[in-house]
Amino acid sequence: MDKLKMNRAGTYSYCGIADRMARLVQSGQLKDRLLWTMLTDQFVGAADAHDMGWRGEFWGKLMRGACMTYIYTRDAELYDLLENSVRDMLENADVHGRFSTYSIVNEFNGWDVWTRKYVLLGFLSFFEICKDEGLKKCILSSMKGHLDYIILYIGKGKLEIYDTSPVWQGVNSASILEPVVMLYNLTGEMTYLDFAGYIVDSGGAKEFNVFETAYENKIMPGEYPVRKAYELMSCFEGLIEYYKVTGEEKWRIASENFVKAVIDTEITAAGGAGCEHECFNGSRLMQTFSKYDGLMQETCVTVTWMKLCYKLLCLTGNSMYADEIERSAYNALYGAVNTLGSVNNNDTVFDMKWFRDVYDVHIKKYGPQMFDSYSPLIKGTRGRAVGGFRPMRDNSAFCGCCIAIGAAGTALVPNIAVMEAENGFVFNFYMTGVYRSGDFEMHIRSDYPFGTKVEICIKGNMRKEIRLRRPYFSNRFSVTINDRCVSYEMDNGYAVISCDWCDKDKINIELDMNPRVMHGGANTDDKSSEDHAAFMYGPLLLALDARISEVGGEIAVCDDNVSIKSIGMHATEDMHIFEVGAGKQRMIMTDYASAGKTWGTGSEMEAWIKTKRKDSKCL
Repeated sequence: MDKLKMNRAGTYSYCGIADRMARLVQSGQLKDRLLWTMLTDQFVGAADAHDMGWRGEFWGKLMRGACMTYIYTRDAELYDLLENSVRDMLENADVHGRFSTYSIVNEFNGWDVWTRKYVLLGFLSFFEICKDEGLKKCILSSMKGHLDYIILYIGKGKLEIYDTSPVWQGVNSASILEPVVMLYNLTGEMTYLDFAGYIVDSGGAKEFNVFETAYENKIMPGEYPVRKAYELMSCFEGLIEYYKVTGEEKWRIASENFVKAVIDTEITAAGGAGCEHECFNGSRLMQTFSKYDGLMQETCVTVTWMKLCYKLLCLTGNSMYADEIERSAYNALYGAVNTLGSVNNNDTVFDMKWFRDVYDVHIKKYGPQMFDSYSPLIKGTRGRAVGGFRPMRDNSAFCGCCIAIGAAGTALVPNIAVMEAENGFVFNFYMTGVYRSGDFEMHIRSDYPFGTKVEICIKGNMRKEIRLRRPYFSNRFSVTINDRCVSYEMDNGYAVISCDWCDKDKINIELDMNPRVMHGGANTDDKSSEDHAAFMYGPLLLALDARISEVGGEIAVCDDNVSIKSIGMHATEDMHIFEVGAGKQRMIMTDYASAGKTWGTGSEMEAWIKTKRKDSKCL
């Protein structure tokens, strides 16, 4: 049913921020052999049995992101490492065929089904890139044994899926729906599709039907009895896969309703969500709630949101989902990548005090983690906590949920910069590089998202339709072919051009970054909430950073008198610099993703800036 597809043949390469992030994660995390060994070892000896933890999720999460990264980079060393890890993992199945970090005595409790979901997702991800047919047979057989054991004990008339976890009404367990459908697609075994149907019929939660509520579309996600953002979105990733198999329009509508509701009420200026720790809470309004100083915008939420939007982008071909992916990537996600190798300082909050000792021992031996877990919007610092922190190796090492999931986000962006449709190619993100399809090549030059021009040079001859995304923010969008203006029709947010392409044809796109100011929303619980302003430049949220500007002051803003100028890279700091004019005031700002990178007060940051009352005279 998908209208758009990722090119999985490895025939594209780019440069720029997206390429840099994917390769940094590959070299700094995904090629860490000690990390892979540590994560497979968790399945020996029921590592989560004593605290009902989620250590069993890390291997599958990291494997999925690593396989997505391999699809982009085609790095032979990475592939060999992943194959070895998969072979090691296959040895960890118990006599019942289970891959679990819970013992038989305490299985189907806590986060057990959730972690088994990620085992399936990890195997499924490697299965897709596996070059060894014998190994693929072993993986498929092991996945079936793993899922068959679950189905033996869970289902209608057995243990209900939502009773397998006492947290979040079991939505974490219900999210196993996605790999169940995917395994059905591989095997065609109706037992798996029937089990998927059972999960959907169960409603996803113990006392609340998540899927029917989304279909009815009467309340927003922040009003659900279960508001845990990451797990809810994971359930809808599965519902989309279920729809694609069954064709039940109700579930397509429910999925699109849910995502639209999240866009309307939850997504922040940085493309994150969940401004009350990790829960939906009407984040679009609450992102300027000054009375809350807790954690927000979990990286797990950001990446899962991007993946959920990707599924609907493929399904519908609607560019609004590419808009959302881009906003999340260039702001919340890339801001969470630990580009400076920073470590959590003494102000970092750990759930247990002794976790600090575990963290310090780990850092000395293995070095800092690749991803931060939470992103501030009002004045604050990065590195405030390690999401999903779980001690390992006799308390000498650790991993966390956001650390393990981040690679899936950094790999997704370059993999879908250009996609393929039935009639041609679809440009979602304008990245300098080369895209090849057979003998046909497109060479792209772009200074986006810091500049406004894109050039696509054709090599070869082919009659293909080319779709060019018009970003949601751009007021101007002109297209020329060989320096001649062309007319085009807009379809689902794309400019559609269909013609006979000849060697050396050149497409030029010019758009504008629409510098603009956003204001906080009116909040009856916090009158100062609306007295905040944020500045956008194209898809980029801008931020103050203590390394280059004063943080914590007040500004006066006139909506019709705001200017933003891109200056270029800072002379000594790894950040892009913007000069922002608000009335007669001038501020030096950076893109949100570059702010706060020391994870301390030395780079204290601020995206939503306190403003003077609206009735005050603009300076």
